[in-house]
Amino acid sequence: MSKAEIQYTDIINWLKKYCHTKRFGKTYLGLEKSREFIADVDGAKTKGVEFSVDPMLPIDLVAVYSKKEKDQDKPGEKVKVNYYTLFWIVSTEESDVEKLGVRLQFYQFLLSRVTDLRSVKIYLVVHEGVEKEMESNLLRIANNDGFGLLKLESVEKPPHEPLADARSFRYHMEEVLRNPPKDMKLDPLPRPVKKRAKKIGKYLDLFVREAIDAVAGRTPIQAGKRFIDRELLEHVFSLKHVLYAAELKEMVTTHLKSKGDDYDFVKNTFSHLWSIYFPKMEYSNILDISEFPLYHILAPDKKPYRDHYLHQFQVFILGSCILDHLMDINQPDIVKNHNIDKQWLITSSFHDMAYPLQLYEEWAKDFFSEVLNIPDLGRLDIKSYFVDRSLLSSTGFIINILCRKHFNKKLRDNWLDEEKELIQFFYDRISKIKHHSILSSLYLLKQAQSKHPELLKKLFVPSALAIVLHHYNQIFTELKQSKEPKEKDEIWEKLKEKGRVLSLLEFKTDPLTFLLMFCDSAQEWGRPKREHPRPEDFKEDEHRFVLDKCDINKSGCCIKIKTPKLESIDDKFKIKHKELEALQTFLRAPTDFSFEIILLDKSDEPRPHRLKCSK
Repeated sequence: MSKAEIQYTDIINWLKKYCHTKRFGKTYLGLEKSREFIADVDGAKTKGVEFSVDPMLPIDLVAVYSKKEKDQDKPGEKVKVNYYTLFWIVSTEESDVEKLGVRLQFYQFLLSRVTDLRSVKIYLVVHEGVEKEMESNLLRIANNDGFGLLKLESVEKPPHEPLADARSFRYHMEEVLRNPPKDMKLDPLPRPVKKRAKKIGKYLDLFVREAIDAVAGRTPIQAGKRFIDRELLEHVFSLKHVLYAAELKEMVTTHLKSKGDDYDFVKNTFSHLWSIYFPKMEYSNILDISEFPLYHILAPDKKPYRDHYLHQFQVFILGSCILDHLMDINQPDIVKNHNIDKQWLITSSFHDMAYPLQLYEEWAKDFFSEVLNIPDLGRLDIKSYFVDRSLLSSTGFIINILCRKHFNKKLRDNWLDEEKELIQFFYDRISKIKHHSILSSLYLLKQAQSKHPELLKKLFVPSALAIVLHHYNQIFTELKQSKEPKEKDEIWEKLKEKGRVLSLLEFKTDPLTFLLMFCDSAQEWGRPKREHPRPEDFKEDEHRFVLDKCDINKSGCCIKIKTPKLESIDDKFKIKHKELEALQTFLRAPTDFSFEIILLDKSDEPRPHRLKCSK
């Protein structure tokens, strides 16, 4: 991206000013943020529209204008009608503007299923970096297809009049009937037909809607869907202090303009950052290639697999933005660790890397037990490799830093004997349970030992500890609530007797682990459960969480997570609420920077979880 090119956020801010000037209504960073759109979707469902329109279409900005109009179904009454203006920033890298026009037409048709053919207008947006030939082609497509075309020449200048005005699809049909474009090569219609263009357009609505049903059917489709929240990505452009701020800004800008695939974006971003800061190690693609089969092998009637790959990236972005503000206020527990941004890149991008192994273990055990009545055939035996494959030496690094940082104990030469319960605890979870947090950390340390031994203790061991502990509060809460601990938790009782179980984790003691646990629990939005949902899986959409607000500033971080369809009494809501309650009990925040997660049900009833400060 050239220095002269206008930044993505500058274009967004310019568009917001344009919408304000033109009184286009409220603006949102995508349809998923619009309460009006959610209300229209619910209203359409009550009228029998079964197709669930994906609100996460890659639109750059949405303006919604509402007004009261006559209700056609109830004469004499008025109803609120929402009018949507969608803005699509055209990348200078756009390879095929003809396909872009077809794509946007489909979005316009698709949205008419929940609103009206009069209610949606689309504007293409270009800036001074676009070539004249592309601008000319876009203008032609805009005029032919009823799109608007805006050109931003300078963010300092006030908005200009559009090169082409946007028209709703209904109005566009009427215009074509009256005056078809020359390149359509259509014979002029008789004058009586032209006079009745408006009425004929209403009849054509029916055929357009039937055509949409024929194309879209009754199953959801992936039409350029995105999962990484735009509001979260907006915070990237404010980064000033973290080591990789410039690279992130450039890669996020390119992705938002090109509207590419989220999975490719995550893979390219992590791979690029690792190649810069850890050049001898190649970022693992094991989780990326495991995601797709896991969506299918896990039985939907048990516990459908949900994303962890995009999750790792959103955790990374959220934590990087928090770190940046902590650096800005010179938070001592952050500033004194000059490597914490590198450690955060390692920690966040690796913390769930071994999750497929844990799930495969559970699935394989059930599969062989149910199909062949052999309960243990699916288990992966790691016992024999605990010493032979140096798993013990990697575990030793974790035990050493755990004792030093959290148990205030420096290990002596005979530490293997002194800490045999702790060693047994890790051994059990590695060999029997295959817990992903421990296996992910071991995977990381083994890679670092062979590729970057000079960075092992300084960068990778602290990250491995954070990865090990990031599920600690959930395990500990389960132990406290259990009247009779399961056999696999007996070791916890022994550790508890010796004061070796953490009752809380303080930011000032271990900011890296604190940050991972907070971001991991907060990041609940945009986590798909299936690559190709079936019609009967529509109900899963009812249980999803969305990011309602992400507020990060010098005084703290507040994340609002909303469940658009759930009430506070629903089980899915209660599970998340209990998780956050455990987090609130376990973590202790710094005194000068607040951490808060607010859970909202469909009626906006808040359940705030503000982390207490360290004493």
